[in-house]
Amino acid sequence: MINPYLKEHKEYPLAVIKRKAEKLKAEGKDVIDLTIGDPQEPTFPQAIQSIKQFMDAHPVSQYPLATGSYQYLIAVSNWAKSNYGIELEPITHVFSSNGSKEAIFLFPLVFDWSDGKEVWISSVSYPVYEASARTFSAPIRKLKVTKETGFFPDLAAISSQEWEKCRLFWLNSPHNPTSMIVNGEYIQDLLALAEKHDFIVCSDECYNELYEDERPACSLDFGDSDRWIAFRSLSKRSHMTGFRVGAVMSTNTEIMAYFRLCRSPIGVGTPTFNQVAGITAWNDENHVQISRKQYAAKRRVIRQSLESKGFDIYGGKHGFYFWLSHPQVQSSDELCDLFLNKNICVTPGTVFGEDGQGYIRIVYCIPRLECQKLCDRIAELEI
Repeated sequence: MINPYLKEHKEYPLAVIKRKAEKLKAEGKDVIDLTIGDPQEPTFPQAIQSIKQFMDAHPVSQYPLATGSYQYLIAVSNWAKSNYGIELEPITHVFSSNGSKEAIFLFPLVFDWSDGKEVWISSVSYPVYEASARTFSAPIRKLKVTKETGFFPDLAAISSQEWEKCRLFWLNSPHNPTSMIVNGEYIQDLLALAEKHDFIVCSDECYNELYEDERPACSLDFGDSDRWIAFRSLSKRSHMTGFRVGAVMSTNTEIMAYFRLCRSPIGVGTPTFNQVAGITAWNDENHVQISRKQYAAKRRVIRQSLESKGFDIYGGKHGFYFWLSHPQVQSSDELCDLFLNKNICVTPGTVFGEDGQGYIRIVYCIPRLECQKLCDRIAELEI
């Protein structure tokens, strides 16, 4: 009677890691927690101010629209036009989401999985893709990725016959956990395959606004295609993880219409006051530019410390993650213990899939002042 996936009693893996860090803190240890991508710098102040003003003017709280207020949808479509030159019709091409996570999890609900078509995910990837597919009993295919493939699937290595089995292809660039990216040619090739073999590219772009030099390519660069669904969030872009504000975008009006139908009975409408804060954030680029500079400064000092201890770093120029290995350490658990001995909590690569063995993920969305303390402890690592 119980969903087979839930009967496995698998707690969300990052929650387990986070609880371990909290336990150490409760024991009185001065722990630097680098496990969860939850920015610790201040939230965009104007977003908070806009909520205060809204609440003062609206003493009666009412249900939000399931897919977002028209004002919010306009703000998102204007942002897309301004930044990517793409024309998105607010009602048919955009709707609000509670961050990107809930929309990512719920998206397979749109489809009938009784025909054997599959959800394709990378063998090292954000755990929610697999958790979602398995919850809804959608067949999964894990595509092998390694450092040699840049931690993205080799599209040319997949036969035409195999592509026919794909219904949803999860693309995450900048990639969690590695922060690696694909170029525009890769996305163009993938969209051409999606057109030929009739599947949808699910583009998780949560980290796309956090880059150092040049903005990474993404689905929104390809407005002439309707084979993609973009999942965006203000959580990382504007340090608004607690607000749960994001957006789903696509020019595929049919898929968007069916996805929209799911949302009202589920009750995932983003609270109106949070949408007001979201409008303020989407309308401002200055605070995002400041964040980019802050992350770039953190990257430089932490990277230097890690490289001085012989770590190999992959990606590391986008988002706020370092994906590491070390030639003298073979397992993820050994690497985690190495850091834990200095009261630094990191995430084992195996949380993101078996092919994450030998790697760890470090999150550097800690306050700038905490970075020097982290670098001092890295210098003391016994390796």
